Amino acid sequence: MASLGKRIRARRKELGLTQQQLGGRELTKGFISLIENDRAKPSVETLIRLAGRLHRPVSYFLEQATPLSLKAALASLSVAWVAVKQGDFTRAAESFQEALNLAKSHHDQSIEAESHIGLGFALASLRQLDLARQSVLRGKHLAEVTKAEQHLVRASHVLGVIAYYERNFRDAREHFLEGFRRFREVDHSDKGLGGILLYNLGNTYMELGEHAEAARWYQKALALLEPTEDLHRLGLVYLQLGATHRERGDYDTALSHLTRAENLFGVLQDTRLLGSAHTSIGITLLAREEVDKAISHLEESLRIKERIGDDAGRGRSLTELGRALTAKRAFPEAEKALAEADRLAKKFQDVTEAARIRLARARLRSAMGQIQEAVRCYKQAIASFESLGMHTDVANACNALGELLLQHRRPSVAAPYLARALQELRASQAD
Repeated sequence: MASLGKRIRARRKELGLTQQQLGGRELTKGFISLIENDRAKPSVETLIRLAGRLHRPVSYFLEQATPLSLKAALASLSVAWVAVKQGDFTRAAESFQEALNLAKSHHDQSIEAESHIGLGFALASLRQLDLARQSVLRGKHLAEVTKAEQHLVRASHVLGVIAYYERNFRDAREHFLEGFRRFREVDHSDKGLGGILLYNLGNTYMELGEHAEAARWYQKALALLEPTEDLHRLGLVYLQLGATHRERGDYDTALSHLTRAENLFGVLQDTRLLGSAHTSIGITLLAREEVDKAISHLEESLRIKERIGDDAGRGRSLTELGRALTAKRAFPEAEKALAEADRLAKKFQDVTEAARIRLARARLRSAMGQIQEAVRCYKQAIASFESLGMHTDVANACNALGELLLQHRRPSVAAPYLARALQELRASQAD
């Protein structure tokens, strides 16, 4: 096998780069020459930088099972977890895979376990759920073999995330609780992971429509996260805590929490989450019937998401913008927003967002006086929410349809929907 230096030189020449171009501002031409002639060894950080400029993984330049390759595996893990925090799950998956390849060459099962579990999380975030489950279960097995309790905490977390995305909220809840139990029993290096487990437990209760219970877990998450001064995770909790207060009708408290999240994401220059904060603030302002302010925040959210290429997030903002424009009675603009949201939902096969779009369209048709079409859209939304097991949303859609039918003097037709709304609310509480 060619040496590290020879591999770097061969790849540099293949790309037509000079030594000065490869070194950039950080490394001199002379130092690159020393590396290429095997007279100097780059640090792991330098090797990662050079590998990136040469468009190759670090392992491409390393011999098998050297001390440098083991350090590179640990460095790749660090890069991957940072990418996870930044929401760059494609880069995270690549870095976890890189760490995994390097760990295998050393037969280091502990690093292998963490790499598999991290890769599972990145794949789950990219909605590749079957591959994610395979990876995390492999990592969990290795963690059990090596008695690596810290990795088992993360494994429970990732299994909970996968169940959450599959809308299997009962299993998600159990995995998050198991992960938190394990977290309390070990001195985990990531002190904020317990807070994130509780945060995701709160998210699970939000999906079940139990907003008071969700708020309770978010408050517990804050108590764990505040001493860590992890602004990113704190911002996430404030964002969701604001949503719980909005769902309970406490709009002032909701806006207080959401504004705090917005400020934290601004300080962190986290553009993706700043866009999410604007969306949630817009939804809250719309609920408070401050329509123009709501539209302003939703349009800002759209600008941010367009700038960073977040098409999935853009679809969510467009749905809410369609609702706001309906409230403003700007019907053509609302129709256009919902049509684009629908296109994006189909692109990403987001069945939950597609159901919300059907409900938004029902409200639009109702506002336009197209009652027969509105009833059809409400029925479609109810069927979609029902198939997803979203009891609270079924209840809201049934109640809206029942009220619409009452307004048009069709009480006998409205009665079953109003009764269904009550039934679904009870079902959500039973869950």
